[in-house]
Amino acid sequence: MMERVRLGLIGMGLIGTAHARTLQKVDECELVALADVDEKHREAAAQLGVKYYQDYEAMIRRETLQGVIIATPNHLHAPMGIACAERGLHLLVEKPIAPSLAEADRLIEAAVRNKVRILVGHQRRFNARVEKTRDVVTGGELGKLVGATITWALLKPPQYFEGPFAWRKNKGGGPILINLIHEIDNLRYICGEIDEVFAMASNRVRNFSVEDTAGVTLRFEDGAVGTVLVSDCSPSLSAYEATTGENPLIPHDYGNCYHFYGTEASLLFPQMKKLFYSDPAKLGWHYPITEQGVKVPQDDDPYVKEFRHFAKVIRGEEPSRISGEDGRKTLEVTLAIQRSGETGQPVRLRGGVEAESCELTQ
Repeated sequence: MMERVRLGLIGMGLIGTAHARTLQKVDECELVALADVDEKHREAAAQLGVKYYQDYEAMIRRETLQGVIIATPNHLHAPMGIACAERGLHLLVEKPIAPSLAEADRLIEAAVRNKVRILVGHQRRFNARVEKTRDVVTGGELGKLVGATITWALLKPPQYFEGPFAWRKNKGGGPILINLIHEIDNLRYICGEIDEVFAMASNRVRNFSVEDTAGVTLRFEDGAVGTVLVSDCSPSLSAYEATTGENPLIPHDYGNCYHFYGTEASLLFPQMKKLFYSDPAKLGWHYPITEQGVKVPQDDDPYVKEFRHFAKVIRGEEPSRISGEDGRKTLEVTLAIQRSGETGQPVRLRGGVEAESCELTQ
């Protein structure tokens, strides 16, 4: 049996705690130690049977590790990642890779300099339906891609913005940079690179300084177009988490949140239904359309698949599915959308120049 990769975990917030529990199910990985500034997590470490450190630098200095998972607030991703890279530790960095493009570049450069591999935590790329959708779109089953539409609308409760989470009322705390970044990564993964965005944002429901709703139009490099509605202030289940059932904390709905349109067929996600005309001699809206299910392989927990992949990345058996450079591109598009929403102007993506003045905040 292959030796398990030895991992450390930094940050025991909501996602870090979930990662620690998920790692107990992954035979390829061994969680050796965790670090968090809040000593209340010492008990959790004891329950997991791993060492606890209040100081992450002490953990990476004292423990024999091969990789580290960084699940801390966004502004700590780059400095912590660089410190780990300087010790030759491979990195799984939660999304976004960093709060700004400049910080992302610093982390990527440190990883390259120290021969460290980065996997950015966009776990949806490991969902079997997302993987299959990418195969359908890139494989030409829909014909030439015409466009895509995404809806992400859920109601965040008042306590989401209270107490230690009051920062969510300010820049960086809205659905563009917390939720839409996931959808942008999926669009890039499934449809290809995005070269222009235009957004209109509104805060009229809550009147916070950050948006609660935004509408986005985007253009892909191949000429296809896309639209996105994102809102965190409406009672709805039209969102990835609800329609896929991937997040157990959100009630499961059986609708669709993505639609992909091609010249020969369209695809509904996550129901995985393909719509097309079965008779080439009878094309057009006045003829009946055929609906056909797309077979998807048995799905495993995307987080489990992500950690198994991380183990292979550490061993050099697979290239990172979401490298540092790839995660940076998703950040670049998301920051461009933020900027467009603030200025009311379209933003062309030219190597990050236009988006550089924007950054994620905590």
